[in-house]
Amino acid sequence: MLFNSATFLWLFLPIVLIGHTALLRPSVRAANFFLLLCSILFYAVGSGVLVLLLLVSVIVDYMAADLASIARERSMHRLVKACVVFSVVANVGLLGWFKYAGFLAETINSLGDRLGGGSVAVPSVVLPIGISFFTFQSMSYTFDVAAGRIKPIGSPLQLLLYVSLFPQLIAGPIVRARDIQHQILVRRVDMEAITGGFSRFAWGLSKKMLIADSVAPLVDAVFAAEPTTASAWIGALGYAVQIYFDFSGYSDMAIGLGQMLGFTFPENFRRPYAAGSVTDFWRRWHITLSTWFRDYVYIPAGGNRRGSLITMRNLVLVFVITGIWHGAAYTFVLWGVWHGLALLVERALGVRPGRPIPLPSAVALRAWTALVVLGGWILFRAATLTDAAALFEAMVVPTEGLPTTVSAAITPVTAGALVIGLLASVLPASLRPVDLLTGRLPRDEAARFALYGAALPLVTMRILSDAYTPFLYFKF
Repeated sequence: MLFNSATFLWLFLPIVLIGHTALLRPSVRAANFFLLLCSILFYAVGSGVLVLLLLVSVIVDYMAADLASIARERSMHRLVKACVVFSVVANVGLLGWFKYAGFLAETINSLGDRLGGGSVAVPSVVLPIGISFFTFQSMSYTFDVAAGRIKPIGSPLQLLLYVSLFPQLIAGPIVRARDIQHQILVRRVDMEAITGGFSRFAWGLSKKMLIADSVAPLVDAVFAAEPTTASAWIGALGYAVQIYFDFSGYSDMAIGLGQMLGFTFPENFRRPYAAGSVTDFWRRWHITLSTWFRDYVYIPAGGNRRGSLITMRNLVLVFVITGIWHGAAYTFVLWGVWHGLALLVERALGVRPGRPIPLPSAVALRAWTALVVLGGWILFRAATLTDAAALFEAMVVPTEGLPTTVSAAITPVTAGALVIGLLASVLPASLRPVDLLTGRLPRDEAARFALYGAALPLVTMRILSDAYTPFLYFKF
């Protein structure tokens, strides 16, 4: 079920909000049970019996975390580690089979063809929606309990609610148990939460449908055509806008929905295209994923405490895994390596976010950051490494003109959305139209509620015309 579908907006969401609000005041337990049923239904509508995988992940981590907590109290450190390993093997095993088994089989067959060996059957596996998100969220619960950061959640139903909460289930933000463990037991919903959550949801929906979906036809045309210099750069800029407004729009919607239900989810984006370096970019882009890898991979592997070589290894390792997490393709792996190497370059040059540097150096660093990020999006969006190489070549070797299909895709709507998206991404907050407006309105949620709600008629027209697409991160 899509957040930007008529079924969700006009049927599922009103029922959930009315039912949850009515039940919450007399009984948090009843509201939680209602919300759990709605979340399971939300996932089952799009995934059917694959909802069982979500249940398996939760059962694994409920048992692993409970046993780890008991073992920790009794100083049975080996058993604690065994519980963590069990969680990792089970969840990564699920993720590996459903997301990477086909890719691995195809890679083996490709090597077999070149070396004259045999072949293996390529499994026909349906990728469960959101599996990369809910397995990471479930594992983090076991990690935190095993490390003594949190106490075990009281019941398996509460843990299932934490993992399956429908606002963030499919594409994040990746919420830690310690962030909302207390909110599951104690929370309230008032008019301020409803209006604030609605305005955030409406803003995210507008970003997705009015900017990301408007740019999408132009981006699709570029990546489907033989590239020229102009089309390659248009494609890189267009995809940068599309993926940012699509993904951050989803995060805004999830955070807004959570607020309407009494939950506070962590922020996932902080104006990443205004970053002054690639290092700074990764402190602003998909924050909950980058901090997950920092806390559960980079730091346990030694972080930056064991010398330069170990630090370099850990940085590259984290970004290779980040690339693999996004998808079973060499383009994603290389995208991760690309960013990992860029961070190594900045580390070698002594680049540190927030450290004052001369203006010429700051300008050069921003140009470097833009090129790294745009080049990364070429790798991320291209269907194959060959396609990515062709686009890179077109960007640096001048060729004239535009492919016919790309020219046809440049309309007032696509061009306008691209320009607005670029400006909104990089302008200081004080100069962005929305912030100028909200800064002049009374600083209360009702004003934002009215402002962002004004965009809904345009969004509604797109929904009624079926002019919307699934969120890009649903496939991850």
